[in-house]
Amino acid sequence: MEYWYKNAIIYHFFTFGVCNAPFENSYKEKNNRIREIEKWIPHIKQMNFNTVLLSPVFESKSHGYDTTDYFKIDSRLADNQSFKEVVKTLHYNDIKVVLDGVLNHCGRDFFAFKDLLKNTENSNYVNWFSNVDFTKTNSFNDPFCYNTWSGYDQLPQFNLKNKEVTSYLFEAVQYWIEYFDIDGLRLDAAECLDQQFIKELRSNTTSFKEDFYLMGEVVNSDYRNWVADDKLNSVTNYELFKGFYSSHNDKNLFEIAHSLKRQFDNNEGIYNYFLPYNFVDNHDQSRIASLVETPYYLYTIYILLFTIPGNPSLYYGSEWGIKATKSLNLDRDIRPYIDIENVNIEEPSLQPFIQKLTSIRKSTPSLCHGDYKEVSIEYQKPFIFKRQLKNQCTYVIINPNDSDFFINIENDTAKYRDALNDEEVDIKNLKINKYWGRILVSK
Repeated sequence: MEYWYKNAIIYHFFTFGVCNAPFENSYKEKNNRIREIEKWIPHIKQMNFNTVLLSPVFESKSHGYDTTDYFKIDSRLADNQSFKEVVKTLHYNDIKVVLDGVLNHCGRDFFAFKDLLKNTENSNYVNWFSNVDFTKTNSFNDPFCYNTWSGYDQLPQFNLKNKEVTSYLFEAVQYWIEYFDIDGLRLDAAECLDQQFIKELRSNTTSFKEDFYLMGEVVNSDYRNWVADDKLNSVTNYELFKGFYSSHNDKNLFEIAHSLKRQFDNNEGIYNYFLPYNFVDNHDQSRIASLVETPYYLYTIYILLFTIPGNPSLYYGSEWGIKATKSLNLDRDIRPYIDIENVNIEEPSLQPFIQKLTSIRKSTPSLCHGDYKEVSIEYQKPFIFKRQLKNQCTYVIINPNDSDFFINIENDTAKYRDALNDEEVDIKNLKINKYWGRILVSK
């Protein structure tokens, strides 16, 4: 079976932002802000994306990762029936739907934690949470403390070794699959999750939907600990994230080349058995247009994103070069409302450029599934690698330098067409324009 996610090109929304929802949840709203997503469908399809990631959508008190009700779409967005209709509309347009699932922790308004607050030692839910200690207090002056996500007392951590907890969470995921017909989950804080829990989750989800996609947020870990036939399908590729922009800003492509070779080399790559989730910005990071020293770098960075192994993901609005820096302001600047019918375009040529890249990726099997091999990397010269799948070979060349170069690709007698620049080329005497690149596909 050819699973859909092996060809996924992902468009990522921060749902509360794009739907212009208020930050605080009163739990009393009745609205249908989630329909805002439907306005974006023509744009998503025009840009050749076939999957959306919605982060997050379930009932919570504030930013979405403090879940209150695992069986209810957030009141600020819609009711369950309305969200089901949006998923159906996305599917009708051949767009898969992946949701953010927060299974490591919940919010303080979650029913089991509220019972713990009310009944303390006598609560039936004491063991639902990790390391509850009634000899200490916390920042809320609760008569107990507990394990949290990253030290935030607003986010009590589940005890995932408790079968009552895991049964509850598995029942919720089953509901999401069967009622909403979702196609996958991004597991928030996946590196905090219990390994046995992940295995049981994988077994459960594939029993409900054989091609269900599980991708985990992993920031500081060896991905081999998380991706396996009985664990996750993929993880967030944070190892590459910094290298995309810092290798350009530092004029040192050796940084990104080293990471790509380490991860994907067809002989030695340690992650060449799965497709990681690749991104250049997201809802937790500054916009890529704010990270690069010159907007020229955006073009060669996006060439890399859409030609290296893995599933490329674009964060909503970055195709227009919008800028925003992560700050202490609750990340609202990087999670904005964007009126798709009245967009503020910072970099007019970027959207059609990315659209061209997604089209090339869709039509070039070697870019989706081919082996990776470094061809040439020299200081302040173009970086060259190739992707090989059966009889199709594709050379990718990026030149983020401020000078043009002529290059020769030796020991190759095949004929090539430059898919990016729409021309036949001679690979023995090939000009690479400054701040630009080439995607050479064998004929």
